[in-house]
Amino acid sequence: MPVGRPNSRGSTDLAGHICLGKIIGVHGVRGHLKIKAYTDNPAALDSYGPVLLRDGRILHLSVKTVTPKGPVIVIAREITDRNDAEKMRGLELFIDRDALPPVDGDELYHADLMNLMAVSEGGEKIGKIVGIHDFGAGELIEIKPPSGPTIMLPFAAEFRGEIALDHGFVTLRPPEGMLALVMSKVSKE
Repeated sequence: MPVGRPNSRGSTDLAGHICLGKIIGVHGVRGHLKIKAYTDNPAALDSYGPVLLRDGRILHLSVKTVTPKGPVIVIAREITDRNDAEKMRGLELFIDRDALPPVDGDELYHADLMNLMAVSEGGEKIGKIVGIHDFGAGELIEIKPPSGPTIMLPFAAEFRGEIALDHGFVTLRPPEGMLALVMSKVSKE
């Protein structure tokens, strides 16, 4: 499940686009950008072609440096100084969904899971999927239940069942007792 977050808000119509990353800072006086990449292979950030910003601008990127567990440093052809680059901090980078390579076998993109219903093995609706995260100890799935705050559950292969994109749901198999514990805390809030 290698690439992207779904488009979520903004002025430019980004339907059908996938967010590849976010500008988190500036590097050097020439305005190179620090990017938090949402891809499996941050070094390939420039291989998807030009990226679109929410305000409609297009950037042509060239990866300069990939830091281990840190940001990707890129050169954007359209940015020539640090002041222009500073104004871009916080902007997200999008590509057209069709620019993504096809997935192999049972792989899929994280964006394909957004807004699907998460259900238990018993068919109980848990809530809508709003995010997939990996903070270093394995994938977590973020779910928005019908009420209360979002919850996180493990999403490693052993904790998930059927992924039925065409039927709009994902079956989860969290460790025994975890779902009941998490849901009881949500109902108290």
